[in-house]
Amino acid sequence: MNQTSPTFELAPATRADIPRLAYIHFDNPKVFEQRATEMLEGQVGEPNWQHIKLVDKDTGEITTWASWNTPTDVEIRERDEKAAAKILASTKDLDKGEFDFLPGLPMFVQADIDRWLERWTKGQRHILCKAIFTEPTFQRRGMGRALVENGNKLADKKGLPIFMQVSPFGFPLHMKHGFETVQCLDVDFRE
Repeated sequence: MNQTSPTFELAPATRADIPRLAYIHFDNPKVFEQRATEMLEGQVGEPNWQHIKLVDKDTGEITTWASWNTPTDVEIRERDEKAAAKILASTKDLDKGEFDFLPGLPMFVQADIDRWLERWTKGQRHILCKAIFTEPTFQRRGMGRALVENGNKLADKKGLPIFMQVSPFGFPLHMKHGFETVQCLDVDFRE
């Protein structure tokens, strides 16, 4: 079998990469990009976070990136203590949200994430893949696969289970790499 070498290389993301990572995260409108920039500024370079970028060898552009969070025991305890209160929070908060999504959608999705994290990771060390984003013009070239494989290697090296939330688009890729479904969230946008 003839395998060609990849047209991209993996490297740790740095703080200098934040504007490009934010652009790939939300390429429009500007307010989303600003929010992603603020989020990344609090994560990139922190010891419990690993951000990996893929750089296209031909253009030198960052095309894809992923972030993994390995919370400390203290962070896990704090999250577990807050989880019950969050899960029991009034549904009136579901109407709040920072972006122009359907009313309540961000809070609804976050509440679901909190529930499955509470169920599957309570009190135990783990890695949480927070994001894998690929600029649309670079999709379907194996870059997402390379980042999923990199995350699996990270989890194997640390001896920790890895969890993530994926969209229907990314679901087949993760299933091919050993992920199992622990919970599903279906949202009917017609209602």
